[in-house]
Amino acid sequence: MKLTNPEIIKSVTNNWDGDRDENYRPLVSKDLLERMKLVTTEEAWGTCRKNGYHFQFAGNWNNLHPDRVIVGRAVTCRWVPKRPDLDEAIENQGKKENRIGFQNSWVIDELKQDDLIVVDLFGKIFDGTFAGDNLTTAIKSKTGTGMVIDGGIRDTQRIYDMDNFNAFVKGFDPSAINDVSMPEINGITRIGNATCIPGDIVLGTRSGVIFIPPHLVEEVVLSSENVRLKDEFGQQRIMEGKYTPGEIDREFSDEMNKDFENWKNNRK
Repeated sequence: MKLTNPEIIKSVTNNWDGDRDENYRPLVSKDLLERMKLVTTEEAWGTCRKNGYHFQFAGNWNNLHPDRVIVGRAVTCRWVPKRPDLDEAIENQGKKENRIGFQNSWVIDELKQDDLIVVDLFGKIFDGTFAGDNLTTAIKSKTGTGMVIDGGIRDTQRIYDMDNFNAFVKGFDPSAINDVSMPEINGITRIGNATCIPGDIVLGTRSGVIFIPPHLVEEVVLSSENVRLKDEFGQQRIMEGKYTPGEIDREFSDEMNKDFENWKNNRK
């Protein structure tokens, strides 16, 4: 058995024609990641739905810092309840691949800047704490983003005090991770009612977490930016007395759309 299967990810993400890492995971650009931070969950959800992606959002989290938005490229891992024969095979494979430490540290070793770890721990909290403050420090230093854990964390008070970082988790417990095994790194993963594939762009906000397919990221960002520009245009035109609130707060007429495009092209 192998802990990763890059060929599957390459096949599933064949709509992406940009850069990839050594495991064929799509690499959305830094520019789009930064612009994504201003996108709302609803805007991203609307674009996903419009393109036929109906199961990309997962809600009902413990969000350590609701005021902090996190954005990053998904690195996934999947856990199952421990079974001796499977766990022995995983440990043997880890030795063949020169992996060090406990299984939860193996996926952390895969992380790079702007990645965002997504952990399917099937909602386990007691004995399901994927990370404490030490492993979280490693995640933060490698990625600079955050973590999404369908399971628990420990050392919550110290993790809470970390700057420029956030965590979406299902619960908190002082216990350590136990009686689970990790059969897959960077595989196709279920988080709540959502499907996450490595290279998806993870957007975490007050509303919850949405996983955006990489080939839709630019469309999501441009659509959101256009909405914000329309809002700015409409508010300016209302203050100028050119249009009424009723005219702005509905589908623009052809004349208004032409006005908007001219305004946008001449905007500094």
